[in-house]
Amino acid sequence: MVPSVDVSVVIPCFNSRDYVGEAIRSVHSSHGLSIEVIVVDDGSTDGSLEELNRLREAEFPFLKILSHPGHVNFGASSSRCLGFHASTGRYLAFLDADDIFMLDKIDIQVKTMDQHPDVVLCHAGVHVIGDVDKAAFFESIFSRNPTHPYRLRRQRDYLIRNNICNSSVVVRSSALKGIPFSYVQLAQYEDWLCWSLLAAKGYFIYLDQPLVGYRVHGHSATSSMVKGKLRHLYALLEYKLVLLARSESGIHALRVLFSLLETIRLLLVEYLWDPMELAGKSSGVRKNLVVWFVIGGAKVIRKCWSPAARESRA
Repeated sequence: MVPSVDVSVVIPCFNSRDYVGEAIRSVHSSHGLSIEVIVVDDGSTDGSLEELNRLREAEFPFLKILSHPGHVNFGASSSRCLGFHASTGRYLAFLDADDIFMLDKIDIQVKTMDQHPDVVLCHAGVHVIGDVDKAAFFESIFSRNPTHPYRLRRQRDYLIRNNICNSSVVVRSSALKGIPFSYVQLAQYEDWLCWSLLAAKGYFIYLDQPLVGYRVHGHSATSSMVKGKLRHLYALLEYKLVLLARSESGIHALRVLFSLLETIRLLLVEYLWDPMELAGKSSGVRKNLVVWFVIGGAKVIRKCWSPAARESRA
């Protein structure tokens, strides 16, 4: 008989040879639970797969190592999905290959979820490692959550910013089944999509404790998003397009659509600005009638469908 597994930890790994060993070791700081670790190599080219095989041989004989057919790079969402379908735990924990779990992180979250059967996702605060100069910024982002069980889609800003750190998340495996969170991605908001779809299944709960070592460095996906506004807006556009296509209800789809129009408005505004015009080397950009209509219409929709406007009509 195969022993039961309490928690499956899924770690997508793309060119993270220098960090993945520390991530795997941090998982084993949890005690009293049966844990399996599944690492999905996402077409790495830096020797990550060889390092994973070495780690299994030398330190972690029960480590599960998966990869996509032909060792193709499919992206984090497909890698997490592959790991999820190979998992056997009643809970699933996500961990990025460059982050680490703090002591007893999984134990604390599983105990919390066992006490709240209507909660489908538990997340926590972070402690920044690596580039600590940005610690206050990132630690603040992931702490903007209610400290009681809450509905994600009832949060005013849930389509504007992601306040949930992927590596802090533990979900019920049963709730994640049937959630289409894997897609062909160009940007890095795939975890946000997963939370947004899973939100239809039940409550989330946030633990105001730094249970994750969140690594900030120049090559991380998060760093690439905060480097420029256009990168963020295009990632936001992709997130909302996929969420719109996969929303389970018409009402929610309408809410996503109106938010999508606001993102398109912000993109248009960005492209109306021409830095060369300021230098006197460009003829300038003029708004045409269609652009005026889109920008003005999106503003009206944003005002009418904002949480404040809906509350005033209630």
